[in-house]
Amino acid sequence: MKSLFIFVVILFSACKGGQPVQENTPSDVPFQVLITASQSNIEEPQRRIIDNQKELEFLFAEINKTRDPEIPIPEIDFDKEIIAFVNLGQTSTGGYTITVENIEMTKNEVVIHTGGKSPKPGDNVTMVITTPFTIVKLNKQILPIVFEPKLKQ
Repeated sequence: MKSLFIFVVILFSACKGGQPVQENTPSDVPFQVLITASQSNIEEPQRRIIDNQKELEFLFAEINKTRDPEIPIPEIDFDKEIIAFVNLGQTSTGGYTITVENIEMTKNEVVIHTGGKSPKPGDNVTMVITTPFTIVKLNKQILPIVFEPKLKQ
């Protein structure tokens, strides 16, 4: 009887409370925010991956076309790293932001979760057209990358 009791205790302690094991549990992907600013000079919303120096230089030519001094082009090792560029597009006032909240890897893809804020009615904001953007760096990925936008009000 005593050995049966010990067996039952060991059996229950080895269980995980009856919770099913999830095969597609997302894991966080580390990233570094390189730039967040209010003027990208790009009027249409964009969410894209940049994986080569030529594309990066083209992007910064657009970002810097009205800047003096220019934002320096970050040094990226494209053999190991990629850039994610998220642009809100043209907004009619200040007070808007776009951010990368987190990046997670699932079984089938890498998901870049974007967020940000928009001004509430009656907020005191700058009366100037803006094109908010954020650029982040992350390790090169094998899985397809998708963006999941969510703007907070």
